[in-house]
Amino acid sequence: MGRLYQVTVVGFKGERVTVDLCNTEEQMSSMTVEQLKTKVVAKLKINTELSRISLIFADERLDDDSKLLKDYGVQHMSVVQLVLQVDGGRQL
Repeated sequence: MGRLYQVTVVGFKGERVTVDLCNTEEQMSSMTVEQLKTKVVAKLKINTELSRISLIFADERLDDDSKLLKDYGVQHMSVVQLVLQVDGGRQL
């Protein structure tokens, strides 16, 4: 077992939580946006569809669920902002 890879997520209510991603660099390099969303929803106990969750890192929306986190530059101990899409197109 290697290092524990984590990111910090700032929730839509301002809460900061640490999300455990994986245990190896190989796993980290193959982690997708969708996998991170799934972990965030479980950690924050959010009761909504993944499609309504948006993540932002370094002023860029992680908008392709199948894309790798490393493609967006997300790495161990990155800070990611959680945004919830609501009806009417507004975001909180």
